[in-house]
Amino acid sequence: MSKINELERKYFLLKRKIDKLGFICTGSVMKVFKTCGNPGCRCSKDKEGHGPYNIWTHKVNSKTITRTLTSEQAKLAQNCINNMRKMEAILHQMKDLSVQYIESYEKDFSVDKNREKV
Repeated sequence: MSKINELERKYFLLKRKIDKLGFICTGSVMKVFKTCGNPGCRCSKDKEGHGPYNIWTHKVNSKTITRTLTSEQAKLAQNCINNMRKMEAILHQMKDLSVQYIESYEKDFSVDKNREKV
């Protein structure tokens, strides 16, 4: 099998992996405990705070958006974030294969002086 055919095969397999990923999003999900500020409340004494609360932060137009999620929503968001990270890794591999693909073609790139540069 030629190198070009092997690169195309690997690239196609990576495209199939992306097809199977599902929903994607960016950000992070955390469980946090919060104190309410009431001096008589147990959260001010035991340092544990209220919660846990599932917090999802992500960027929209260069601004950080923070949302409180239910446990089910937090699992969904984390799954979407994991899918995004997998997709980014696959895209990185696809870029590497693309470079190899371009460099594996041995063509005569003679310069045509009358042609416009791109």
